Amino acid sequence: MNAKYLISMLMLLLACTERVDFELDEAGEPLLVVFGEITSDTLAHEVSLSKSAPYFSNQEVEMVSDAQLSLNDGVQTIQLTEDPMRPGIYQTPANYFGVVGRQYRLDISNVDVNSDGEWETYRAETVMKPTAPVYGAAVVYNVSWEGWEVGVFSKDNPATEDYYLFKVYQNGVLATDSLHNYRAVDDRFFNGNELQGAFVQYFDEEKGEYVAKGDTITLEMAGITKAYYEFLVGVDRETGTKVPLFSGPPANVKGNISNGALGFFAVMEVERASTIFTGATISD
Repeated sequence: MNAKYLISMLMLLLACTERVDFELDEAGEPLLVVFGEITSDTLAHEVSLSKSAPYFSNQEVEMVSDAQLSLNDGVQTIQLTEDPMRPGIYQTPANYFGVVGRQYRLDISNVDVNSDGEWETYRAETVMKPTAPVYGAAVVYNVSWEGWEVGVFSKDNPATEDYYLFKVYQNGVLATDSLHNYRAVDDRFFNGNELQGAFVQYFDEEKGEYVAKGDTITLEMAGITKAYYEFLVGVDRETGTKVPLFSGPPANVKGNISNGALGFFAVMEVERASTIFTGATISD
C-alpha cells in the first residue's frame, strides 16, 4: 500500500461522521448462574444462585430462592440452607470442611429459572486438589509500577501438573473480592521449584488501592483444578480490556454446571501466610 493511498484512507475515516446504530439481540430466556467455593477451612461455605441478564442491562441481579441444594463428597451428603437475610445464598453447616482427594457433587433442584412451570435440575462435579505448602509472604512497593507487590514463599510439587489460585487480605478484609481480581496460575514455568517471594498478587495505586506502613497483608494460596483455572482465565479475558476496540462482545465462559447453566462450583485446599508492610521499596 503506497503512502498516498494510506493518507487518503485515513482522511476518509476521520471525515466520516454519519451515525451508526447497532441492533443488539436480546439475551433470550434467563439461565441459572451458580457460583460457589468449598475450601479446607471449617466454616459455613456458600453457593449463590441467580439469573442471567442481558449484557447491557443495568438492573440488579435477580437471585433464585427456595431451591434445594445437596452436596455429596463420597462419604456423606449434606443439605445447604438458604440464608434468611440474603436470598439466593445457600450455606453448608458451620462445621463443614473439604477434604483433599474427595470427589464432590452438587445437586440443585426445585428451580424454575425461565418460569415455564417445569422444575429444572442441575449438577456440578469436581475434585479437591492439594495446594503447595506456604512458608511465608512478602509485600514491597514497586516504584516503577506504582503499586505493592505481594510475593509467596512455597515449594511446588515436581511430580504433578498444578494450578493455583491466589487471593489477598488487607487487615483481615478480602481485597481480591471479585473474579476479575483473582490470580490463577499454572506451574509450567516453575514446576518443582522453590518460590522465593515470587510476585503473585498486586495492589494498584492508580486504581485507588493503597497499602499503609504497618498494614497486615495475608496471602492465600489454593490448589485448584485445571477446569477452574481455565474458567478463571476465561473470565479475566472476557471482562478485561478489549484490543482492538471493536472486538467481539463478551461471551459466556464455560463452567462445570450441567443443563446449560452458567458459573462454576469449585473445591480447594488453602494455605495462608501473613506479613506486615514495613515500607520496603524496589524499582525495576
